[in-house]
Amino acid sequence: MRHNGRMDPKTLVIGLGNPILTDDAVGIRVVRALQEAGLPDGVDALELSVGGLRLMESMTDYGRVVLVDAIMTQGGEPGAVYDLTLDQLPGTLNTSSAHDTNLATALRIGRRLGAALPADAHVKIVAVEAADVLTFGERCTPAVEAAVPVAVRRVQAILADLLRLCL
Repeated sequence: MRHNGRMDPKTLVIGLGNPILTDDAVGIRVVRALQEAGLPDGVDALELSVGGLRLMESMTDYGRVVLVDAIMTQGGEPGAVYDLTLDQLPGTLNTSSAHDTNLATALRIGRRLGAALPADAHVKIVAVEAADVLTFGERCTPAVEAAVPVAVRRVQAILADLLRLCL
């Protein structure tokens, strides 16, 4: 696709999490549901269990990225779906390793090194409030499981908005 004489930037949806840790798998479950429903032309999807620099590397050569992940906030209601920006993401808990840097910092480092990465404004985050991210299990808790279709619809709406901007 061309937009204003230039090639449109590619779009990527990333489902983050660990598929065997109950609600931590919600990002992966949302991406799988999106793939089953059918992604728009020109939209790629990935399931990842990484963060920081490794997550940044997966975003190389994409102009727009939608991240889907579990989140635990103070007083949050399990199953709530949030739209977040990079500056609203909490920092990582373990800052002793360069591999555990937060995503905003990793993107700044990547850009300084010349990587083709999306602008912060083109990184959209859909987060689902989790109840349990520590128990081994292949199913989400009931409230988070019920939020999967809500998060799918939210990502579909974001994609429609992003792709409409390029028409």
